[in-house]
Amino acid sequence: MLSDFHLHSSVSDGGLAPSAVLQHAVAHGLGRVSITDHDTLGAYLWEKGRVFEEARRLGVELSVGIELDVLLDGREVHLLGYDMDVSASRLGTHLAEVRRAREARFRREIAVVRERLGEHVLREEEVLVPGRETLMRPHLIRPLVERGCFATYQEGRAWFRAHMAPDLAVPKPTLQEGVAMLQEAGGWASLAHPGYYWKDGVAILEALPVLRECGLDAVELDYPYRSSSPSLFSAEDEGRFLAALRAAGERAGLRFTRGSDAHFAADFDRVYGPATAPEGAAP
Repeated sequence: MLSDFHLHSSVSDGGLAPSAVLQHAVAHGLGRVSITDHDTLGAYLWEKGRVFEEARRLGVELSVGIELDVLLDGREVHLLGYDMDVSASRLGTHLAEVRRAREARFRREIAVVRERLGEHVLREEEVLVPGRETLMRPHLIRPLVERGCFATYQEGRAWFRAHMAPDLAVPKPTLQEGVAMLQEAGGWASLAHPGYYWKDGVAILEALPVLRECGLDAVELDYPYRSSSPSLFSAEDEGRFLAALRAAGERAGLRFTRGSDAHFAADFDRVYGPATAPEGAAP
């Protein structure tokens, strides 16, 4: 059964409602999935848990998931968590703090955008849409690219880095603390897309035994680096890294997970090819 344990919905920075994520997943042949929105479990509470009803209707196995921002030696990395209790108190307290900090940062940044790029270039209500729980830079950059303020998303991202003061930090636990929170909530943890850290010069393969000792359960092995980031990964790069990651993960005693990191409908086509079944149909 084909699985994808790294999907995003409109609750964070994806473009599809949680139920639509499942519909696209099934249409592309997936039988086991997890919606792993950034720093929120909102996809599982959306419309009073409708996503679980949709999973049953479609016959897809759904694991409660999340993608947490954590720190590894002072550097932000992403930690995927699965099978947590959505009512776990310590994790819930952390996510509430992150949500408040992200909202405060958003209000400050949209004020800078309107001051520098124009009073009417972006309205708060365009970003503060119902059901969205994690406010992120893409929510500001994407509409500005659409309106011609930036030629590309990369140009917009560079502008934000140059003009936004990093004086309003979003809480980030250490990787070990993040693993502990997930496990305390009854879940388990996998390191997301380690190839990007490897490309940034982090000795992530050598670090896996230490991370295993810190409680890490798994590492995301199957990830579409080349199709997601062709400017970073050639076919040779991807093959070489994945072979090394498998060997290092096996030596460290880690499990392996698979994820596409799909955010939009087009991402499913990019990773899995054209849909094999009508969207919304049960398999």
